Amino acid sequence: MEELPIRVKIADRHYRLYVEPESEAVVREAAKLIQEEMKRYREMGTNDTQEALAMIAFDCLVTKLRGERQVQRLQQMVFDKITQLDQVVTPTITT
Repeated sequence: MEELPIRVKIADRHYRLYVEPESEAVVREAAKLIQEEMKRYREMGTNDTQEALAMIAFDCLVTKLRGERQVQRLQQMVFDKITQLDQVVTPTITT
């Protein structure tokens, strides 16, 4: 599939990116969220762009790790429930 050239604004700078058409909305939303976070950090008194971007990156990774751990817990719960069901159903089926 052919990539689409788009321009996004991140930390008051414009970047030209090439994205697949089905990814355009997500990429634009990500850039918008970074801009909103930059504004929030500036309102809190962080005027250094590099510091704000570092904190945004840190916040994003913390959120990502929390989400991954939650997915792992949910997968383990599902696996445990399937194992329990298997233990109940297998003797019934095999007899």
